[in-house]
Amino acid sequence: MARAKARAKASTPIVEELYFRSDSAYLCLLLNRRTQLIRVIDFRAGAVPAKRLYIQSVAKQENVVKVLTLVEKDEVSSWTRVGFVREGTIPGFYKRSDGHLCGCVVGDKTASIEVDDKNVKLTERTINAGKKAMKEIPAKIKGASISEIDADEGASVRDQAWKKKEAFGSFDQFGRDAERIFYQTSYKRSKANILSAEFQDCFGHSLIETLRLPTTDNEVLAITACLRSMGDDLTERGIVSAFMFAPNDHVEMSTALLAAGYRKTGLLAKGVVVGDERKDAILWTRKLANPAEEAMD
Repeated sequence: MARAKARAKASTPIVEELYFRSDSAYLCLLLNRRTQLIRVIDFRAGAVPAKRLYIQSVAKQENVVKVLTLVEKDEVSSWTRVGFVREGTIPGFYKRSDGHLCGCVVGDKTASIEVDDKNVKLTERTINAGKKAMKEIPAKIKGASISEIDADEGASVRDQAWKKKEAFGSFDQFGRDAERIFYQTSYKRSKANILSAEFQDCFGHSLIETLRLPTTDNEVLAITACLRSMGDDLTERGIVSAFMFAPNDHVEMSTALLAAGYRKTGLLAKGVVVGDERKDAILWTRKLANPAEEAMD
């Protein structure tokens, strides 16, 4: 019996697509057991209570803390009516229109909790410190090593880092039918880090992740250089927007993102996992191109 349970646990996927369909609702839940996160993809708009009930039942069964969905502007009110909170915007998420992020922290209450005043102020201090520190980062970082690596190597290094509890980025599936690229980066004697981008050609957006959060000046420079290089690569691939979630108290990560042209466009309650703790997260975004202008040309 014990062996059967062990085999069942080992075969449970880290990321699983779950579907819910009724006369009035049709959802896909992308359940991530590693980060205790659910992303909801809604195929049928409308403020249907059954959506909230199904999502909450799955979340509680799987010990999920955070649920989020990205929708068009006119669908935001439907999600706020079923207990979600509008937490941010990703410019160009749908190429020619923005994606609006609605989130929910799963708990006993019907309405989701929001970021409190204390953490709003902490976020402001983090960003201000990052803006001050980024002034020391040159427009061109000489000596940074950046190279693309294959998916197997990226996943292998990710698995080792998570096993040692050194990882932040999961490099797991965030969208359906997406592609992923991996880059290794370092600066001088800094420990090599890996950044990854999951992107969808049909929509033109990309999620950026870093395996480890930077802790030294050289690691900040390595990530900054890699973020800039990845932006050029994604632009050449026709991707128009990039976004990333990072802890709202992490000055070094904020410094690198600001120096790479990203800006804060949202704040998520309990948005990311750092070690064994859930923290509020800044939604960082960068518009890589303007497809509307290209169409006019």
